[in-house]
Amino acid sequence: MSNIQITHGTSLNDARSESVVLINPNNSDQIVAASRKCKDISAYDFTVATVYSTDAGITWHDSAPLLTPGWSGISDPALAWDDSGNVFLVGAAIKNPPKIDYVGIVAYNSTDGGRTWSEPILIHTSAGDEKPWAAGDTGSATFRGRVYVVWDDGTDLRFARTLDYGNTWIGAGTDTVGSVLAPNSFSPEINVAANGDVYIVTSVWAGSEIRMIVSTDGGDSFHPAASPVTGIKTLETSLPPWKPHGWPVLPGGTFRVFTLPTACVFGRTVAVAWADYREGVSRIYYALSTNGGNSWTTGLSGQPLLTGALPANLHHFHPQIVTDPNGVIGCAFYEFGPKPTIRLIDLILAQSFDGGASFKHFRVTDQPWDPALDAPVSLVDPIASFIGEYFGLDASVKGFHPVWTDTRTGIQELWTDVLPALKSFFSTNLRAGCRDPVWHHPGRWRVRNRRRPYHWHSTVGTSRA
Repeated sequence: MSNIQITHGTSLNDARSESVVLINPNNSDQIVAASRKCKDISAYDFTVATVYSTDAGITWHDSAPLLTPGWSGISDPALAWDDSGNVFLVGAAIKNPPKIDYVGIVAYNSTDGGRTWSEPILIHTSAGDEKPWAAGDTGSATFRGRVYVVWDDGTDLRFARTLDYGNTWIGAGTDTVGSVLAPNSFSPEINVAANGDVYIVTSVWAGSEIRMIVSTDGGDSFHPAASPVTGIKTLETSLPPWKPHGWPVLPGGTFRVFTLPTACVFGRTVAVAWADYREGVSRIYYALSTNGGNSWTTGLSGQPLLTGALPANLHHFHPQIVTDPNGVIGCAFYEFGPKPTIRLIDLILAQSFDGGASFKHFRVTDQPWDPALDAPVSLVDPIASFIGEYFGLDASVKGFHPVWTDTRTGIQELWTDVLPALKSFFSTNLRAGCRDPVWHHPGRWRVRNRRRPYHWHSTVGTSRA
């Protein structure tokens, strides 16, 4: 069994990117994923479409289309489950392609595992509203059932929550929807700990700091945590754009990239990851706290996710970090560079079995994919193409489930895999000098050759089953 193709487009107009995936915490067989889906790639006309699985990600089905009354579509999808098996889809309503004007933050609800969706509720209206993220409290005793949403409005970090399963939405405390929690926010992400504490990480556009705020009272109030990291080198400040005022792109690439923070929580352990250009190449760095963000063991600057020398012509970007129910931390990211000569992308997954102190990584993709194929371009910058500013990753007792964009069929499609946490493989089979294993189907591992680290050789014997 190889990587699993989720979507099956019939034309270039079916291009999909910028995916999210979320597993029902009370039923690991039930998974929902969402992404952008083009309607007319030449006109940069797109919306959000969803898919669902009832067998832990082995087979997938298209959901009913989303209603978009008065809008051309939806962008920036995010997902959250509540404690009753309902799943919420949150996005930014848009209109007027190819220019793309933002309308506000919209929420849908599904009571059947993502097969169908309710009529949308426009929970906040502003032309600057974009980049929402969502999280549900499915386990705490006090705030169980609440769903939280954060977004930026072009300047500030805004917040909403529902206490009644999406019937009504409010802000923090007694505020109406859209409480301003912090100024100068760019692309926030929200997580809920098992005890109900709410963690929000956000960066400052073209800034050098990632910030965190925390609520211990179900979103009534927030207080700042210690900054996970300062002095970062973001991609948007380090990379030249294709043209003045255009999007930043990696060397040799044509797709836009940003430094967006991602975080996960397990107990009092908090891990934050981001793409950093301080080494003159894009690398994944992370910060780690073992006391709920009061302090960070990785220092003011964070530390590299992967240790040892890495090829200087390979860039790592778009990290997504989650934890499984047993506390294994997984961080997936794209790797871009010559493979062996054409610049292509692989998906890499790094796993930590010691609470984030160290990570071991392997390649997920059966074959690298070409980001130049079937890539939409926007009116704002008609040269820099779009493969998404993030992709999906979640985890259950059955393993890690990435959902990524891939063009191996010639069309931007969604692909996935089911990747168990395999500490035994790393501890017993990854010999000194043999690095960068690759997930090799069916149910076998291979290890990269020490002298030629991007060629493949012998199989070693850990079963996938």
